[in-house]
Amino acid sequence: MKTLTMRAFATFLFATVLMAAPLRVQAQSATGTVVTMSGFFSKGVDNEPTEAAYALYDSKGKKIGQTLRSSAKEGYLVTGLKPGETYIIRAEDPRFFRQEWTIDIPATSKYLEISRDFQLYVLEVGRKVKVLPSPFDAKKTTLKPGTEDALAKTARLFVMNPNANLELICYPDAEGPADAAQKFSSARAEAVKAFLVSKGVSADRISIRAVSTVDPLDPPPIRASAKGKRYVGPVYLVITKV
Repeated sequence: MKTLTMRAFATFLFATVLMAAPLRVQAQSATGTVVTMSGFFSKGVDNEPTEAAYALYDSKGKKIGQTLRSSAKEGYLVTGLKPGETYIIRAEDPRFFRQEWTIDIPATSKYLEISRDFQLYVLEVGRKVKVLPSPFDAKKTTLKPGTEDALAKTARLFVMNPNANLELICYPDAEGPADAAQKFSSARAEAVKAFLVSKGVSADRISIRAVSTVDPLDPPPIRASAKGKRYVGPVYLVITKV
């Protein structure tokens, strides 16, 4: 994370936190109760801070104030939040997927600072994103346990952005007969598609490309992997319409 130019300006301004880190708060005595939230918006792939339009909503979905814009160098700042209330920060920038995050403000009678970073995903045709962690175990075509949360977040992105379509690209784990490899890759893609559809993404927005050869950009290792680790053919999402 880059050095912050306003860190010395005021103690309540921008504190750097790790991406996707849990909410951190700092409280201190003050006259009255004031809650301030700050942090950064960053691009999802390279994690570089970026400027982005965003707005604040209350728990009932009512917009509070006007749409604001964060700074790539100084981040964003939201003040005047009420203790014990729930708010929604919503990204409203046409360059990125529409996203929102729920913020629960602790009930307190003290001055409160909250530091939180948000990860944005670029919305453009041709954008290719590798699905991580891999939703499959080696040689399996059923979703492995523990991947549901990550895929559910992906589904939520597309539910909130109904004009965006995607293509699923799945690669086999190893070279083999083309027909068998393509059938295997297709079964994996159908498993991911079925999950996204179950979470509200229309089936007609999802296309499938089953590949019969290993991924040239991420092929199986030449040497044997460490014990207990097995290569799994990658899965990609490609945005085909916005």
